[in-house]
Amino acid sequence: MNQIIKVKIAASRQWKELEFKAGMRVKDVLETLRYHPASIALTSLNGTQSDENAELKDGDELIFVPSIGGG
Repeated sequence: MNQIIKVKIAASRQWKELEFKAGMRVKDVLETLRYHPASIALTSLNGTQSDENAELKDGDELIFVPSIGGG
């Protein structure tokens, strides 16, 4: 059975709803969106800092804050 999570990239103002299978982890979402984990400075799962191995559940809100470079 597919479940729904909400994903937001902090640089964007829009949420994306993604369907996923039970047992999917944050790192699987990164792969699906084609983001390299090193390009993400912070991952928030339901308002709490999380790592890429956290397992997702139906209704979760996941926010990625990209790394910012500059000189």
